[in-house]
Amino acid sequence: MEDLQRLHESIVLDSEIDALGHMNVRHYGERALAATARLLEALDLPGLGVAGVTPGVYDLPRLYTRYQREQLAGAPLEVHGGIVDVTERGLRFYHELRNPVREEIAATFMHDVRFPDADLEEPPVIDRAIVEALEARRIAIPDHGRPRSIDLDASTKAPSLEDAIEHGMAMRKPRVIEAELCDETGRVSAEHRPFIMWGGEPLDGGDPGPPVYDLEGGGRMGWASLEMRSVRLAPLRQGARIQSFGAPVELNKKTSLRRFWVFDLDSGQPLLANDVVDIALHLDERRAIEIPEKMRVQLERTLRTDLR
Repeated sequence: MEDLQRLHESIVLDSEIDALGHMNVRHYGERALAATARLLEALDLPGLGVAGVTPGVYDLPRLYTRYQREQLAGAPLEVHGGIVDVTERGLRFYHELRNPVREEIAATFMHDVRFPDADLEEPPVIDRAIVEALEARRIAIPDHGRPRSIDLDASTKAPSLEDAIEHGMAMRKPRVIEAELCDETGRVSAEHRPFIMWGGEPLDGGDPGPPVYDLEGGGRMGWASLEMRSVRLAPLRQGARIQSFGAPVELNKKTSLRRFWVFDLDSGQPLLANDVVDIALHLDERRAIEIPEKMRVQLERTLRTDLR
């Protein structure tokens, strides 16, 4: 087994701080994606030993993140990572985002990498010799990097589009995937996938950022993400008419598991699914709290345990 490689360095910018007072989850993901790109460059796999594969073109059908420590403006960050699995169809990378000054893990990630053709069809078979060479470069996933509540490989449940509309699951107004979110092939770039799920105009016309709630006893509360899995279910292409939907599927004392989907409005097909484990965070005291009773009642009205 090899050691993790240092793949990316950065500083948390003021512009990356969201309404909850810490670096937004999107910017954790951006750093991990940069590390995946750097690791692929370091592997030096032109063509992957198969015909029809363009070097540098790859797809990320599954992304997993486990958030461990919130990061504030000015914090130095490093991403270390490596290969944890390799098959004839693709690779799985593990990364961890570290704050070297505080000697803590900010987040850990797993990325599945595939090398599709321009039509995002079934990925080609990688030469066995390349697979064997990569197997010798694998790393071990440390215990702190393993998923807690989300199975990266589990199947993704989704309602029908009709069900999602009928039960008021819409989060954003319908919109079209714009060219600026896509690469030269018309596919949505991996770094822009969060904008497909969370972008667009909120259904209620409010602030699209993370919501902040006033607590009855004083203070403010927000939902802080603990884990997230993003699964691309079908090609995300320029010009598609899409809409985002979501529903809670499990409630606990302090946490919730919510599932979110992006549907193609013309075909009714789900294109993207996210599983998110959130914790109720007291924003002024920076500590976890029980979900306020009024909020719990509201969430229970829309709870969809059948989609768990």
